[in-house]
Amino acid sequence: MIETTIDPRGIAKARECFLEARDCPGLPVRTGIVESWRRSRLSGVDSDHLDPPYFDDLDTDGRLIHAARPVLDRLQEKLSDASTSLALTDSYGRILDRRVETVALAMCLDHLRFAPGFGYGEQHVGTNGIGTAIEARQVVTVIGTEHFTEGLHPMACAGAPVHDPLTGRLAGLVNLTCWAKDANPLMAALASEAADDVEQRLLELGSERERALLAAFLGISRRGGGAVVTVSEDLIIANQHAAHLLEPTDHTVVRDKVAELSRADQELVEQVMLARGDMATIRVRPVRAQTEGAGAVVEIQVAPDARPPRHLVRPFELRLAGSSHAFSKVCTDLETHCRNRTWVLLEGEPGVGKLALTEAVHRSHSPASPFAVIQPQDLAEDRAACLRRMSAAIGVPGATVVLRYPERYPRETIPALLEWLRTAAGHPGRPWVVATSYLEAEPPEDLLSALAVTLTVPALRHRIEDVRDLVPVLLRRLSRGGSVSCSPAAMRVLLRYSWPGNVTELLHALRFALTRRRIGEIQPQDLPEVCHVTSRRVLTPWETIERDAIIRALQETDGDKALAAHLLGISRATIYRKINAYGISVDGR
Repeated sequence: MIETTIDPRGIAKARECFLEARDCPGLPVRTGIVESWRRSRLSGVDSDHLDPPYFDDLDTDGRLIHAARPVLDRLQEKLSDASTSLALTDSYGRILDRRVETVALAMCLDHLRFAPGFGYGEQHVGTNGIGTAIEARQVVTVIGTEHFTEGLHPMACAGAPVHDPLTGRLAGLVNLTCWAKDANPLMAALASEAADDVEQRLLELGSERERALLAAFLGISRRGGGAVVTVSEDLIIANQHAAHLLEPTDHTVVRDKVAELSRADQELVEQVMLARGDMATIRVRPVRAQTEGAGAVVEIQVAPDARPPRHLVRPFELRLAGSSHAFSKVCTDLETHCRNRTWVLLEGEPGVGKLALTEAVHRSHSPASPFAVIQPQDLAEDRAACLRRMSAAIGVPGATVVLRYPERYPRETIPALLEWLRTAAGHPGRPWVVATSYLEAEPPEDLLSALAVTLTVPALRHRIEDVRDLVPVLLRRLSRGGSVSCSPAAMRVLLRYSWPGNVTELLHALRFALTRRRIGEIQPQDLPEVCHVTSRRVLTPWETIERDAIIRALQETDGDKALAAHLLGISRATIYRKINAYGISVDGR
């Protein structure tokens, strides 16, 4: 706990000196406050203007809120006669709940935008009892002119971090705020006591959640015969069958299905292809605790009679990188449909290579025949020219017409397109038609009825082993056959990344690496900073900048975290926390 006996005039003088000369030697300022001022300046916080950002994606019904609500209610009752505000934030300093009884204080806090939804992280508003306590990972009191931003000088605040006892991670923070003239050392004690009570409640709720997950897991496992996995935000339980059956790539598939469950809020049953080539039925059921969703239990049953050949071989003529079973399967299926002239809807996430795969199959089957690609903007700009190109493909042996993103086609062009499809379907020399679309897109229903088959190109994270095949091919294309290769260390970085942008993102990453290294072997530090991250959480623009700065510092210091923290002007504890929070993976010390 930090003493609250300070000299306001001395602190104000020290702050002015710091802002003018970037230091304040010999002046009566606590070490923790000076360190926070330095971090605030590094973050570019305006010392004259308070501008906390607003967030509309807060978790206002999660474990932290459920655990804290009774604690906040009791403390609010104790403080009912005091001119003090009580607040709860998440681990990023974003205010989830605020309690204040005094009208004057409430009006002041509203003016300061100290209210639910606003972010009081140190990177946004500088030194304060929320953001600084989060950075220091301890109880912190900030009084009057100790605040970096002048707008907060009338206030005093104490913040106490709340850690999740099940994971050890920072869950949020309890904050007390009052007028600076009313500051009292008991504020820190009250905040600390409340944080301890919230942690105890989190433990109780967590135990309930774990019991619910374990009961669901045991109930299904005892029936026998299948692989069972339970999944929550921070807990995974798998039986022995699942441990032997599932490859690392399959774990990503399971996670994705659980994410779909959370959106659909109902049981999901789907057929999936496992990494080793088995066709399986995956059943995902929600598991609920008393206060919230505990997670999901996943049952995986392999269908022996539905197994494809163990050693699936792609068409030899198909010149496309990627040898995983999942990718080979869709290649083989698409080539079969091309040979049979079966019309196909080819779907997949952005960047998986739907058009490249279609063209590769077309070239392997009839390399000299027309390959017409109809883009939405082409139809919008010159419908007649598009229809002429499409009509020219009718009757030409081996011709292919690709309808790109038909869900984006101008509505007025659909009747002419459907008329062309009817004509092409009845012609003896019908072209092969492939419509490429994003997952969950909704192409026109009449068009869908003309497509006999739907195939899905797997995401790169579901066939991560294909990165080994893709990288040398893409490097040869980008360097025009130059002498650039990927080092084993850089390849390990690429294999660890989840590639949300799929093959297109991999191509951009290698193009970026070539701007740093024109010849020789690409090294980990040549890759974009995002490749060193394993976190799947969407970052704010400021967090992205901070993450990239940390990665560059770690690369400059060969992974020495203590030295990187020194370069950035932050503590070693802070850099370790941020490395973990951002999922940064940089080899070194």
